[in-house]
Amino acid sequence: MANLAEYTQTISNLKSGKYAPIYLLHGDEPFFIDKVSHFIEKKVLAEHERDFNQHVFYGRDLDKDLLRETLRRFPVMAERQVVIVREAQDFKVRWADFIDYFNNPSATTILVLDFKYKKADGKTKWVKAIKKNGVVMESKKVYESDMPGLIDSFVKGRKYRIEPRAVQLMVENIGMDLEKAELEIEKLTINVPLSREITVIDVKKNIGNTREYSRYEYLDALSNRDHLKSYKIAQVMGKNDKTHPMVLTVSALFDHFSKTMVYHSLKDKSTNAAMRALGLWVPFQVQKISDTARNYDQRKLAQIISELRTIDARRKGASIANSARSEDLLKELTYKILN
Repeated sequence: MANLAEYTQTISNLKSGKYAPIYLLHGDEPFFIDKVSHFIEKKVLAEHERDFNQHVFYGRDLDKDLLRETLRRFPVMAERQVVIVREAQDFKVRWADFIDYFNNPSATTILVLDFKYKKADGKTKWVKAIKKNGVVMESKKVYESDMPGLIDSFVKGRKYRIEPRAVQLMVENIGMDLEKAELEIEKLTINVPLSREITVIDVKKNIGNTREYSRYEYLDALSNRDHLKSYKIAQVMGKNDKTHPMVLTVSALFDHFSKTMVYHSLKDKSTNAAMRALGLWVPFQVQKISDTARNYDQRKLAQIISELRTIDARRKGASIANSARSEDLLKELTYKILN
């Protein structure tokens, strides 16, 4: 989970005018990176100061000499200037080449480096230099288990209170979309008096089930034999065959359960050996296969693979445009896999 305390402290310092000369915002979760970067872009300079003192670049197109020149400029009729590099991970030049600046940043420049979907190596000298003289904030990947705590914190940040059951219902309806969670919390705080706690009834009344699921979440639920979650995802996915084509879902399931069948027969189930045998690229894929193998023996896997072939043949004989038909097939498939 993104370090909420670190994010909160960063925003608090910015709001109180305690600015650092450099902000390195990096990690897998873009929400917190966007929040800090957007705050700096919109709040540090007055609107009339931005034309000459705010510069926004994109890493892929950025010229290193232009950046060096910009960083050492003096602000024009303002106390400071802001330089934001979006998609900084795509910069064609090594950031290590700017270590002299990171060790001795301009006192009148605020540099923001947005490293989205990528973690900067904290062991490198240039990152250490930024940490010494500025702010390094890692926005870690958010998991579903993190969402209740985050939603509760967002609500408390608005001086409201919320029932634990209401928090859980929000997670079920929204999923792991932090931006959507923030928007829905804003909607709740508009419609619920500050004097009372946000309840399940409030959530049901003001927030619809807007959650989108992926095939990977469906596969994880099936692999863990989570009946409730599997049926819920199947119902949502089955209603939208354009977004979740049945052919791709069946293909993904066939690939996963076939590999699990092979995994059962491997003599050497070590991560590296399994990766080679199954044609996998990263270790966590082996872990998912291993988890599935614990829940499904070879006999059951053979039944599942056979059922997938049958469902695929039936799907091809049906009208693919008929979303009701896809929903029925997915529900049936889910039942036969789990039982």
